[in-house]
Amino acid sequence: MNYKVSIIGCGNMGGAFATSLSKNSNIELYVYDTNEEAIATVAKNAPGKIHGLKSLDCAKGSDVVIIAVKPQILPSLYEELASLKPNFFISIAAGVTLSTLKENLKTDKVARFMPNIAAKVGHAVTAIAFEDALDDKMRLLSFDIAHSVGTCFVLDESLFGAFIGISGSGIAYMFEFMHQLAMGGVLEGIAYPKALSIVADTMLSAAYLQKETGKCASELETMVCSAKGTTIEGVKALSDGGFSSCIINAVHSSAKKSEELEKKA
Repeated sequence: MNYKVSIIGCGNMGGAFATSLSKNSNIELYVYDTNEEAIATVAKNAPGKIHGLKSLDCAKGSDVVIIAVKPQILPSLYEELASLKPNFFISIAAGVTLSTLKENLKTDKVARFMPNIAAKVGHAVTAIAFEDALDDKMRLLSFDIAHSVGTCFVLDESLFGAFIGISGSGIAYMFEFMHQLAMGGVLEGIAYPKALSIVADTMLSAAYLQKETGKCASELETMVCSAKGTTIEGVKALSDGGFSSCIINAVHSSAKKSEELEKKA
């Protein structure tokens, strides 16, 4: 079965979803942006076919409209978006709650996505919150769309702040850890580019091992720490430096900031 999917906004996230969804032969993909050059660039680089829309009104008749505009722009578009009357909406607008979307889009058939920046390379982690009005068919299409850019997890919307702390913002903490670990390699004599490549592959190897074995991270850490060995010395240094509390506090700070921004929105 073919679906008409329209993406409104062709920036980083909208462009990432457009590029990935263009590969899906079951989706007839349309994109609208006030910047026609942005549409042309995404269409040129996408592996599949993308149809550019001349106006927002041309998105009428869509099975789903994906809202991928900046949250500060969204209020000026609500009236036009509501008039499109797709089967349902998916919003990627950060900080805009389901209740706000329902009220302004004049429908309860709304889903909210929170992907992280790795959507640009097809390896995002996306949180999804559904309104109860979405039926199974709508939810399955939502999963297909989310999976086009990576993995996804259904969460209660009240947990989106926590998700931002461990994934949306958390990916930046991993970049910081990668950088500092690589700098440790530089201190010990490995050039930064090579050290960073080693660190990146080590992070991937750790993730694959945890995913494949299903073991708790602490259990895997214990497996690497032999008595009076090199690893336990490093783990002790992390503990002495307050590593654990720093990470937990970073997640908490991001989550709280997210909640503040949602209240303002």
